[in-house]
Amino acid sequence: MITNQNRPYNPFGENVDCLKEQNITPAKAKVLKSRLEELNSVLRQGAQTFNFTAVPQHFDGHRLCSDQPFVQGPDANAPLHPNAAGELAVALADQQALSRTRTPAPILTAQPTP
Repeated sequence: MITNQNRPYNPFGENVDCLKEQNITPAKAKVLKSRLEELNSVLRQGAQTFNFTAVPQHFDGHRLCSDQPFVQGPDANAPLHPNAAGELAVALADQQALSRTRTPAPILTAQPTP
């Protein structure tokens, strides 16, 4: 199983007003969103190639400029990555997906090096 978005993840949402001090304009947020869409597409394709389940993440109502964001701000140690509440949301989505999965994910084992 891989945590990924079946729809592109957009940590910014529609409102990016809280990012003015970091000089992130709506145009810059749009460029970043398009790069995230490309990354999400690569991750989704990789998951499908190896028969992993892509788990959508739903941060609706908890995007970066919301009252209770699930995402770290641009000044954080891991900008635009989930914060503790976001990690919990990811874990709960993964748990729900695992409970629906009928076939186990392939188990990868390390091969001894010669």
